[in-house]
Amino acid sequence: MSEASVPVLIAGGGLSGLSTALFLGLHGVRPLLVEKHPGTSVVMKARGQYPHTMEALRVGGVADRITAASPGGTGDFYMALAETLSGPVLRGIMTQGEMSMGHVSPEDWAMASQEHTEVILAERARELGAELAFGTELVSFTQDADGVTALLRDVATGAERTVRADHMVAADGRKSPARRALGVGIHGRGRLGEVFRVFFDADMSGPLKGLSGGVTEARRFALFHLLQPVPGVFYTTDIPGRYGYIHGMTKDQPDFRDWTEEQCAALVRTGLGMPDLELTVAGSGRTEIVCEVADRFSVGRVHLVGDAAKVVPAPGGLGGNTAIMDGFYLAWKLAMTVRGQAGPGLLASHDAERRPVSDMIAEQQFANTVERLGPDLDDGTAAEPIHPVVQVFGYRCAQGAVVLEPGDEGELLEDPTAPTGRPGSRAPYVQLDGGGSTTALFGRSFVLLAGADSIGWEQAAKSVAGRLGIEIAVHRASGWEKSYGVTPTGASLVRPDRFIAWRAADDSGTAGLEDALRTVLDRPAT
Repeated sequence: MSEASVPVLIAGGGLSGLSTALFLGLHGVRPLLVEKHPGTSVVMKARGQYPHTMEALRVGGVADRITAASPGGTGDFYMALAETLSGPVLRGIMTQGEMSMGHVSPEDWAMASQEHTEVILAERARELGAELAFGTELVSFTQDADGVTALLRDVATGAERTVRADHMVAADGRKSPARRALGVGIHGRGRLGEVFRVFFDADMSGPLKGLSGGVTEARRFALFHLLQPVPGVFYTTDIPGRYGYIHGMTKDQPDFRDWTEEQCAALVRTGLGMPDLELTVAGSGRTEIVCEVADRFSVGRVHLVGDAAKVVPAPGGLGGNTAIMDGFYLAWKLAMTVRGQAGPGLLASHDAERRPVSDMIAEQQFANTVERLGPDLDDGTAAEPIHPVVQVFGYRCAQGAVVLEPGDEGELLEDPTAPTGRPGSRAPYVQLDGGGSTTALFGRSFVLLAGADSIGWEQAAKSVAGRLGIEIAVHRASGWEKSYGVTPTGASLVRPDRFIAWRAADDSGTAGLEDALRTVLDRPAT
């Protein structure tokens, strides 16, 4: 039995684990990722990347690869709620720009599938120095005040080894053995039911061509939430001529466990309202629909991400996106802690910042599920809808590693189209007078954004960075100040994950920069 030391051990090689590995590598930390399966997923799963996710993937150097992996090489897609596949369309979800976010982000949507996205994330993580050990399972672990000791096993040979890590990330899925070993409970609506998924090959060129919006599989991904004769979903895939159909949740749900291909084909024909459709069943399976969130996202030196932290129903598309973003938001905190640049309070903020938004998303996607997939679930408790732009660009980290201002009540959300620039809020996207945008400046280190003529801020940042031993990139520009709530002589301190940590209305606040960073990084003055 061999023994090794690593800065961070990641258990799980799905979207969240691979994202964490990639962004740790970007911040100069080389993690070890273990995954019991022999490689990345080969099963058709989630699809689609929101613009805020694409911003993070741009920082990670893979945004263009993700876009290229989208149908037709673009993020163009069509999604609607309809009575049947032949119409009428009741509501366009993404048909005529209903979900455009160009006013709050420089990035567009992408529609890469999970199986392609995982490969891209894995390749980039390796490029950045991460060690990915597929076919290796986490058997057990213990932790103490100084680190985590884990027992790993090679699935093929049974050979075992121990690894000592400063920190561990549990990205091991919905049933997360790591979460259970930590004794962390879950809350939420729990198991809602199950859906039955059928993949089939057929000539759908005629029906697709006639649909509103001119859907063609060569040009765009298409997904229809169908309400008649039973709730269901029809969608295209990356394989030409192959489609998916999901039979939604009903009160008298059939037992699908032993269904034959003939029964599956009949289900598709009925669900699509196309009794004479010639098709070949390519695969089928049952999927549980679950809505639950972990009671804690961190215990000591172990931190939960992805499905280990929360599982949400698919309608709304934020399950896979939050899995990727969990890695983006956690990695910089891990990196600074591993390097000795932050105290324990920085990582403690992972729970305070990520759990509230996970609870919100879980309830929003439950409401989407009631409308689109399981109307029988409607018990009158579904949350009022929050626009997706507000969900992904308007949520705040007001209870975490930020310096709140007097009078800030710590609201979870604000309208990103009317940004306040308050600490805890996401740094607004603003086109700068000299060209470029604020968003392009953020993502790798702390950034101090100051007025074009604010020379004093540059000197203050240099002095503080030297004393604290951290990197602070200073950008002086004009045209951004109003959206950030400061004067032309003020400044805004933005964290590596693009949340505002602190701000000063004018240059009289330069002396407060060091205190602000010490608060955020949990480094009290000695």
